Amino acid sequence: MKRIIILLAACIILLLPVMTFYTIPVLKVSGENELEKVLYLQKDKDFSIRWTHSVENEEWEEFFKVEEGQIVLDSTRFKTFGAGVPSDTGEDTFIKDGWVYMTDIHQPIGMELVTRTGKTTDHRVIRGDEVWQMRASQSYRFTVEEANLLHAIGYYIATRMR
Repeated sequence: MKRIIILLAACIILLLPVMTFYTIPVLKVSGENELEKVLYLQKDKDFSIRWTHSVENEEWEEFFKVEEGQIVLDSTRFKTFGAGVPSDTGEDTFIKDGWVYMTDIHQPIGMELVTRTGKTTDHRVIRGDEVWQMRASQSYRFTVEEANLLHAIGYYIATRMR
């Protein structure tokens, strides 16, 4: 029994520096000062925010990348092209499968993106096959951070325990 305790203590002592100094990029999503979602950005650094436009009642989606610790708007797509929509954003604008696409925008946002959902806008964060529903009439803050493994594990537990 004493050997097991010594072995566990040695493992903890050896792993603690690795867990403290090794970092991974994360995108934290907080709503009303509460951490709600964490996206780990080791392999896939892309995500999108999709919603129903409150006036046109059509889907809109903006595609973001995290590059060098910064959130960058990469492209957007929407169902209808109307007043207030810029006609010269990005490198290319085209229609495909009923969507108007504006691509290669490359608009730096910074380390933080703030957005607010509407009562009926049905905002979602999409990453690959994962879709996360945002609550209605709520402010959200997306923040890029280099988190050490201890913090990353803490974020994982905090967002899964709710």
